[in-house]
Amino acid sequence: MAVGDGVLGDGTQLFLTNDAAALVLIVGLMSVNRPALNIEKVESTDHASNKTKTYIPGLADVGELQATVKYEPGSPTDLLILEHLASRAKRAFKIVTVEEDGSTQDNTGSIFLMTYVPDNAPVGGIRTATLTGQPGAITQGATA
Repeated sequence: MAVGDGVLGDGTQLFLTNDAAALVLIVGLMSVNRPALNIEKVESTDHASNKTKTYIPGLADVGELQATVKYEPGSPTDLLILEHLASRAKRAFKIVTVEEDGSTQDNTGSIFLMTYVPDNAPVGGIRTATLTGQPGAITQGATA
């Protein structure tokens, strides 16, 4: 694959921490975003700005994590997510992303979960659930 051709998401992994502080692979992951850092703009216009608004960078905000998983009520993944959600605790998490050359990067930080919503049980379709969480700062480095 030539550089710049894009990267398939195949092989991406999500790990959440259980109540014993161990990272556990989320089985049945169908999609997950790597939350992005957004920088707020703060207007700093003054009388010397020549009638043009000026801005400075403000506070940073890490966006929400959103994931879709295969929903299997009572499975180890289901129970892990429900326990983590109910704990209302910030815990370590990790997203493993695949690079163009096949190597992987670990994206780590802490997160508290906000929602875990199963679908409406479609007839003849696979069940899924949507998970959202609010991470703090995320660090990225090559997988060890």
